[in-house]
Order: sequence, then structure tokens, then C-alpha cells
Amino acid sequence: MDTITSIEKIDTIKESVVTIGNFDGIHKGHQVLIEKATEYAKKNNVISTVFTFNNHPVNYFKPNSIKNIITNNDKIKILKTMGVDYIINIPFDEYMTKISGYDFVKDILIDKLGAKKIIVGHDFTFARNKEGNIDLLKELSKKNGFLLEIVNPVKIDDIRISSSYIRKLILDGKVEDARKYLGRNYKLSGEVIHSKKLGRTIGFPTANISIDENIIIPKVGIYATKVYVNGTIYYGATNVGYNPTVNGNKLSIETNILEFNDDIYGKIITIEFLERIRDEKKFNGIEELKEQLQKDTKYIYKVYLQNNKIYDTINK
Repeated sequence: MDTITSIEKIDTIKESVVTIGNFDGIHKGHQVLIEKATEYAKKNNVISTVFTFNNHPVNYFKPNSIKNIITNNDKIKILKTMGVDYIINIPFDEYMTKISGYDFVKDILIDKLGAKKIIVGHDFTFARNKEGNIDLLKELSKKNGFLLEIVNPVKIDDIRISSSYIRKLILDGKVEDARKYLGRNYKLSGEVIHSKKLGRTIGFPTANISIDENIIIPKVGIYATKVYVNGTIYYGATNVGYNPTVNGNKLSIETNILEFNDDIYGKIITIEFLERIRDEKKFNGIEELKEQLQKDTKYIYKVYLQNNKIYDTINK
């Protein structure tokens, strides 16, 4: 599988099926488009190509206005597991704001990517001022002889799956609902960094991770989580919040990893959010905080670990 990071680096492909979109999250709706492309490619002996952006187009016009659901690295990893042959993962930049709809299709999709078929969502727009749309694609497909497939909205429980809806679920702390539309647990990765180390002094050591400012953070609260450390899966209680009991004023993401006490400062760990247990609150002192933390971990043991192994080795 090839990953291309600029228009200039695209090697001309003889024949391909192309699906296009920002694909933030690669949720179940996106997966339908991508699976249609890979299936068509296999049946017709052509290259499956995903054309996407490494930054959200809206953020080009309004910087930092939209947080991503997944990182670029995770997007590429997921696409690899889906069997995509060719990924165009480029910046949405000035060039993309100026190219006409016609030139985008002719110069990029046809001349460079050899598009024999294009698969897009029902509301897909592209090129300058969003002048490229379904109607233009239909017109150009007739003129240029490529097939066009328009995919209708994918729904779960009568709700259209979209990245914006999933972002709202995460912001509301509804990580279980987000999982339903994403098709996997929402996760965050970060380097374990030094903090106040208060948890260690009260019997609840935590791994505090660095926060990627480009990635959406769940609602403040306490979560049951699955934690990936050095190739092994553990469970944990993760606090997203400000530690009000000890007068904290900076957002942190820290996890008490159950049945674990290794030194992992400087390591990258991944946290998958399973469910939101409760709100963060200010307790009347450390003892009351300890009592609540014991209840939190007891709940996670009971729901996620009872009659199961404490941890599982990741299948590689």
C-alpha cells in the first residue's frame, strides 16, 4: 500500500476506483464507501484509492475550530487494515480552495488517478467554493466515461452517521454511543508525563498523558477504560478533569491502571473509553476522595474483570 502526501508526488495510476472524503473517524458510514471501493477493485482488477486530507478543510478557513476524532496516523492504520491500495493524504491548502470542480476531476481524478469509478456520499462537495457537487460529477461521468456511485446516508437507530454527530457524543461523554457509530471504542494516545503524583501518595497511582490539542477530548468525568501498555491490555479508571479536590486548574487525563505498577514515564500509551461512570466532583478532603476512588475501581473490577483475566496480550 502506498501513501502519498502531496499532489505533486502522485504517480499516474492506469486504472483505479476512487472514494473521496475527509474521513475523520472512519466511522461506519465511511466504512461503507471504503468497502465498496475495495470490493470493486478486487472484482475488476483495478487499484482502490482513498483521497483524503490530513487536516480538516474547515480548519483551513477557521483554524482550530474543529477537533479531530482520530489522528492522521490512526487514519492511515485503519485504512491499511481495510485493504486500501493507495491513499492520497494531502493538506487541504490554498491550491484546494482555488482549483475548479472540472479541473479537480479532470487533472487529479482522471489524469493522475485513472478513475474508472468514483464513489462518494450523497452530500459530497469539493473544489473552490464547493462548486463541485453530485450534479457536476454526474455530468462529467457521462462526458469522461467513468462510473459514479452515490452512497445514501448510513443510519443506526434512524440517526444518520456523521463525524459531527460522533464529536457531539464524545463531548457529551456518551462514549458507548460513540462506539456504536464508530464501530470501535473511542481512544486517545499520549506520552506518560510527570505530574503532581498525588495519586501515588493515596494508593491510587495514575498515568498522566500529554494531550493532543488537535484531538477531541471527552466530557469531564470518570471513565472505565481499556489501557494499552507495551503490547498488553489492562483496564483502568480514567479521570478527565481538573482535580478540584486538590484545587487543580489545568485539564488532565490520568488513569489508575488496575493491577499495574511499572514505571512508564516517557512511554506512549493508548486509552480506550468504555463508559462514563460519573461526574468529576470536589470532595471534602482526601479521605472522601479515596473512598470514592475505591468505589470506582471496585465497579470496574466487577463489570470488566470479574471471571476474566486481569489483562490480555494483544494479538499481533
